[in-house]
Amino acid sequence: MENKESVTGSMRDIVEALKNKSPKELLSYAIFNEREEAKYYSNLAAKVDRASVKALFLKMSEDSKGHHDWLYRLFKKMYPDEEPVKVDAPPVEVAPFYPEFESVEDYISALKYCMESELFAKKTYELLAKVATDEESRAFALNLAAMEEDHYQSLRKMYELILSLEEQEILPEKLGPGGYLFTDELKAKYFIIDLMKSGVLLSAAVREKPEKFLEMFDGASIRVVWITKTEVEDSIRPDEIPILKKRFCRFLKETSEKGETGAVFLQNLGYLALELGFRNMMDVVLYLKDCALLHDGYILATAVEDAFSPREWALLTSELRKIS
Repeated sequence: MENKESVTGSMRDIVEALKNKSPKELLSYAIFNEREEAKYYSNLAAKVDRASVKALFLKMSEDSKGHHDWLYRLFKKMYPDEEPVKVDAPPVEVAPFYPEFESVEDYISALKYCMESELFAKKTYELLAKVATDEESRAFALNLAAMEEDHYQSLRKMYELILSLEEQEILPEKLGPGGYLFTDELKAKYFIIDLMKSGVLLSAAVREKPEKFLEMFDGASIRVVWITKTEVEDSIRPDEIPILKKRFCRFLKETSEKGETGAVFLQNLGYLALELGFRNMMDVVLYLKDCALLHDGYILATAVEDAFSPREWALLTSELRKIS
C-alpha cells in the first residue's frame, strides 16, 4: 500500500473529481468500481489453497457482484432509458495484488493489503459525502461507505484469526483433541471450514436459523440442531440441551470407531448459561470436553465475555482454550 501522504493525496484526488458529479455519474462510478472489485476478489480466490480464505474471497466477490447488481437496478429505476456512463475519476480501489500464497505470511500480507484497500474506499466515500453538492449524491456516498465497512470488518476478522493461530502455533489440520473457544461467530465459522477441510466431521447446536448457519459451508454435510423455543423440525428446546449432550458424545464415539475425527460446535454459550444457569451450562461443556478427549475429537464453542462474570469467564477459559 502507498504511504500515508500518498494515500491521502489519492483520496483527495478522487473526492475532487467526484464532488461535483451528478447522482447519475456518481452511481455510474460506483457500478463500475463494484464490478472491478468482484473480479479482483474472484482472482484472489482462484490463487488460494486455504479453504477459509478462499471462502472469504469468494464471498467478497459475491457481495461485490450483489452490490453491483443492486446499484445497477437502482440506476435503471432512476434512468430507465440509459446505461451507466464512464466517469473521469481515479478508481477508488487500489491496484490489484495477487500473491502466490505459499506461506502464512502471504495470507497475512494479502489480507492486510485488502483491509487497507477497503478502508481507503470507505474513507473516500465518507469524505465525498461531506463535500457532495446535493443530498442524493450524499446519500449514495454514505451507502457505499457502509458497504466498504462491511467488507473491511470481514477481512479484519480473518486477519485477526490467522494472526492468533500463528501466534499460538495452532494448525487446524493438526489440532489436538479437546475444547476450544471463540469470541466471534464469524471467526469460529472460518476455523471450522479449515477443520472440515482436513477431514473432520461436524455436529452442531446453533442459535441462528440452520439454513443461515450452513450458508458458509458450501453444501458440506453437517448435522445441525436448532436451539429454539419455537416448535420446528430438527430443533430442541434450551432446557433439553443436557439431554442432547449424550447424543453429541455418541456422535464423537461413533465417529472415532470408524477411524474418523468428530467435532461438536455449540453456538452462544451465553444464551445457554442464561437458560440453564451457569453451573448446568458448564456441566454440558465439561461433559462434552471429556468426551472429545476420550474419543480424540473436539468441542468448539462461541461465547462473549460480557455475558459472564469475571469468575465465570475465568472458569470457562480454563476449560476451553481461547483461540481468538
